[in-house]
Amino acid sequence: MTTPSTLEDRTMRKVARRFLPLIALCYLVLYLDRLNVSVAALTMNEQLGIGPAAYGLIAGVFFWTYALFEIPSNYVVSRIGVRIWVARIIVSWGVVTMATAAAQGTGSLLGLRLLLGIAEAGFSPAMLFFIARWFPPRRRAAAMALMAAAVPVSAITTPISAHILTGLDGLGGLAGWRWLFLITGLPAVVLGFVFYRVIRDDPADATFLAPDERAWLRAETARETLGGHGFRHGMLNPRVAVLVVVFLLFTFSLFGYQFFLPQILRQFGLGTNAVGWVAALPPLLAVGPMIWWARHSDRKQERARHYAAAAATAAVGFLAAGFLLHQPAAAVAGFCVAGIGLYACIPTQLAIPSTFLSGPALAAGLATINGLGNIGGYLGPQITGVLRGVSGSYTVAVLVLGVALLASSGLALLLDFRVRRTAVAAVPEKAVLDVA
Repeated sequence: MTTPSTLEDRTMRKVARRFLPLIALCYLVLYLDRLNVSVAALTMNEQLGIGPAAYGLIAGVFFWTYALFEIPSNYVVSRIGVRIWVARIIVSWGVVTMATAAAQGTGSLLGLRLLLGIAEAGFSPAMLFFIARWFPPRRRAAAMALMAAAVPVSAITTPISAHILTGLDGLGGLAGWRWLFLITGLPAVVLGFVFYRVIRDDPADATFLAPDERAWLRAETARETLGGHGFRHGMLNPRVAVLVVVFLLFTFSLFGYQFFLPQILRQFGLGTNAVGWVAALPPLLAVGPMIWWARHSDRKQERARHYAAAAATAAVGFLAAGFLLHQPAAAVAGFCVAGIGLYACIPTQLAIPSTFLSGPALAAGLATINGLGNIGGYLGPQITGVLRGVSGSYTVAVLVLGVALLASSGLALLLDFRVRRTAVAAVPEKAVLDVA
């Protein structure tokens, strides 16, 4: 006889093997195409006459349209499902990435980055919505960690991009940075069609599961959606509003760091290929700690305090790196600590909305948090570039990244405290009603 725990373990292993490697690969390609501009900038900026502030605008303007189209995109997901819409998203961002090879200056780069934001909008919250449809809450952070592990692992594409930049420079009369956009955009186009063939929108369509496994999974997902709210509720929930600010401060630091780290390392006297490998070090070191921290969060069934601890760790790393930028080895060590904290934030932060939202409300909440919160992805690179131009160094900019994460950590703790205090206050009232 099959016990419930054995049935659950067997079902979840099959679901994880079926979907998580593909989703992780999609994330890897997404970050490759989102961040390849940071490597291209090593030669592109000089060739096109782009300064630090203009580059910060080019890197971050992507998030204008990304934020604007995030909620409409996820509304479509809530209506027609993940499979069709996300396959379209993946192909679209690949095409736009390849088209960036034709950029002629600041204006065309700005336009193409705006198009990339439109193309990519909706992918991340749709994937989180998908995970919530297929994984019970007690397994969700670990599943998100395995999926999100592709984000730090994507750092291995940084040295690969650097080798493309230098190795193909001049081939066929094209600059290396143009080849970089052409080559890195192609995998997404192919992957979109693979995604459409593999992904299923609902456990009822899981023909790869045995009948008893499919029945158990359908019962689990149906239990969570009972009594759920509509799309509008997820957008207007007060906790969602707080999480928007928490995530905005996080993305401010994450993308300020990601888009400028190669140029910071370049100032240490490293060559292009060496910059690629050193830039890959912090996120690659973060993979193991990120997965372990997410599993710890699942065991404790707690999210906000886990996020706050990881954000505080990243803040300490940035503050150390900022004060030690005159010592390259010490600064890189600080960036490694920051990277471990930053990437450990991701799965726990992603799991918070599903603790109080489900169904269409969850899709709306994720889209609101991801869309509006990613405005920080514009502000981070932009302010980093401006501070670099004004001060003549990256010290102040890196310190600001650390302060933003401290604020994000504190706000997450405050939200957790208020939620727990409300829950405790409700217990005596319920007890009185039960006695009566």
